[in-house]
Amino acid sequence: MDHYFSKQEQFEFLNSYFLSTEEALDILQISKQNFYSLVNRRKLTRIKKGGAVLYYRMEIVERANNQPSLREKYRPYDNSN
Repeated sequence: MDHYFSKQEQFEFLNSYFLSTEEALDILQISKQNFYSLVNRRKLTRIKKGGAVLYYRMEIVERANNQPSLREKYRPYDNSN
């Protein structure tokens, strides 16, 4: 027998694995310009279906966790006092 997921179950599934642009920006705390630069340089994966654009939650969270070391590596002058 096929199992059909309720709309709520489908929404919860999407929400647990994917983020909107606004949610990704909120987690990363970077400008839209920097965000789209990461997407265009394929550092972040964009998923498009029709008019919807989503990003992998795991990828965004991993990037956010790595940001301090990335900033230190690529922008050492930001930390100089």
